[in-house]
Amino acid sequence: MTILRSVTGASLLVLACTAVAQGQTVRSVTREQARQEAFDHAPRLLMARSDTAAARAGVFASRLFPDPTALISYTQSVPRYHAELSIPLDLPWIRSARTAAAQSGRTGSELRLAFARVAARLDVDTAYTAALAAREQLALSRRNTLDADSLRRIATLRRDTGDASDLDVELADIYALQQANLHAADSLSAESSLLTLQAAMGLMTSELTIALADSLRRPAFDSTTPGSGALLPIAAAEADVRTAELALRLQRNSRIVEPTLTAGFETGDPSGSENGLLPMVGIAIPLPLVNRNRGNVALAEAELQRAQASLMAVRVESGGAIGRARRALEIALAQLDRDERLTVAATRVSAMSLTAYREGAATLASVLEAQRMARDARSQYVTDLAAAWTARDVLQLLTETVAASVP
Repeated sequence: MTILRSVTGASLLVLACTAVAQGQTVRSVTREQARQEAFDHAPRLLMARSDTAAARAGVFASRLFPDPTALISYTQSVPRYHAELSIPLDLPWIRSARTAAAQSGRTGSELRLAFARVAARLDVDTAYTAALAAREQLALSRRNTLDADSLRRIATLRRDTGDASDLDVELADIYALQQANLHAADSLSAESSLLTLQAAMGLMTSELTIALADSLRRPAFDSTTPGSGALLPIAAAEADVRTAELALRLQRNSRIVEPTLTAGFETGDPSGSENGLLPMVGIAIPLPLVNRNRGNVALAEAELQRAQASLMAVRVESGGAIGRARRALEIALAQLDRDERLTVAATRVSAMSLTAYREGAATLASVLEAQRMARDARSQYVTDLAAAWTARDVLQLLTETVAASVP
């Protein structure tokens, strides 16, 4: 924590200065602002919203009554003029099954939309954490570059005073060049991570337009446990099973095709024996003798079996994934505890070795080794801190419940 605070101020300016130098407009974005932009613009959520809109339209369509059909004809036989109106009869048991299946499909699509929202939040959180880690790594490499340059100047000064050899200066030069190369690579990684974050936010640009407002700190991670509601993936799979069951019931109820009521009149008898309008009425009843909708019933049964198998797979995978994510978080937190102690000790040793070398009581090789250990310890701390954030975010995604996500 102390080490990261010492470099946070410099790291906040590194990428922003680069973007300003390129003439770009950069705005500072917090983690919560990045989430909100993803909720508004992320392609995954836009597709999920369109699926939900289609499911709601399906519910509306399932409640509509079929339109009647008008038939007007002329014949040579008398009566010559015929007018008919055919009205399909929407049988109650078919209508109720159709509406129930559509409503269940809408529920499933809303659950998938909620899960897509949580998944989009995970994408943004992961990208934001990776960008924060890349920024801190860039700041650390910048500090290492400055320390390497300072060590090179000390080695040159000691050689000029006769306390060091040309070999020390050459080693210090090599070390400084290596750190400069690492700084360049970390700069590219930081810019790439920002572009990845912009893509997760749904920003359609190839230029850097954002800067990170938050910092990479270690929060108090709580043990994430599922809430009182059902887990979102399981609830969505259960809704799919319910939809498949209702669809099967609809197909079975549709073995008897809806009858049609026909009403109309005839007129136009030139002989005059039949005057006025001659009413007629009838009903068409399809006979389920051959087809009996067996093909659609078989397809609905197969869809139900597939939905049941998917539900079983989701339940098994969710349990294992939650266990792995919780274990990953525990390990990451334990590693952070060790990293903090290791970083403090390595930084102290690096400072002591540099002081000893400046006073002629240590060799340059020991200083380089101490600085390498300090650099690796700081870098590992940032890496493990990002891993802890990611493990926490994944665990939150896997334990998201319906009660917490669907209003």
